[in-house]
Amino acid sequence: MKLSVIVPVRNERDTIVTLLERLRAVDCGMPKEIIVVDGASTDGTRDALAGLAPDPDLVLVLEDEARGKGRAVRTGFARATGDIVMVQDADLELDPAQIPALLRPLIDDGAPAVFGSRFKGRGRGGAPLTNYVGNVALTWAADVLFFTRLTDILTCYKVLTAEVARTLDLRCNGFDFDAEITCRLLRDGYRIVEMPVTYAPRTADEGKKLTTGVGWSVLRAILRVRFSRPSARAASSPAAPMASPETVSES
Repeated sequence: MKLSVIVPVRNERDTIVTLLERLRAVDCGMPKEIIVVDGASTDGTRDALAGLAPDPDLVLVLEDEARGKGRAVRTGFARATGDIVMVQDADLELDPAQIPALLRPLIDDGAPAVFGSRFKGRGRGGAPLTNYVGNVALTWAADVLFFTRLTDILTCYKVLTAEVARTLDLRCNGFDFDAEITCRLLRDGYRIVEMPVTYAPRTADEGKKLTTGVGWSVLRAILRVRFSRPSARAASSPAAPMASPETVSES
């Protein structure tokens, strides 16, 4: 098996090199490729990427304009050659050392998707109150509409089999992508395993890009997916969806 790690980047000069070093150092128990998709950074991120030592397992995709996180991840998914795909933000809020634990339910138990929850069994942690309340409200909306019990639909750490990822018909370009991928998995009946991860949130002064307006786009994505038809590709996929969504946690 092989892991493809998609890293969407936009103006992360201060963290991208350290993040990639940490990713490269992680022993995932399988070969991995790292696909960095840069959305036309203007702060020197591209210079930092150009200064990296050559690595056959590092793919750099340099976009000519900023199209959003969702578009960058979708581009990475399209280029991925691994059996498992996952998203890793370019900041240092989530530690790549946690990746092997997130892979276990897919490898050992055949789970189609694993989320690294920042709040499962941990409460708010160090998250700013406004961000935490917003995340709880949006997660609650998804839980009610899709009859599930997730705790963190907006987490970056989403790990899927490539086969499942190809069935989802993803369309969002912005930060609403995180809600879209969650809701399309739920709508198509795929089981999502949630595992707690440590989380070191940064502030807006440190480069945090989420704003209050993002919450409305996330809510629209949740509603749009809820009232759309399941993907035809999901129905015909050899990786048959579960009959009903289920959330499993591991401490």
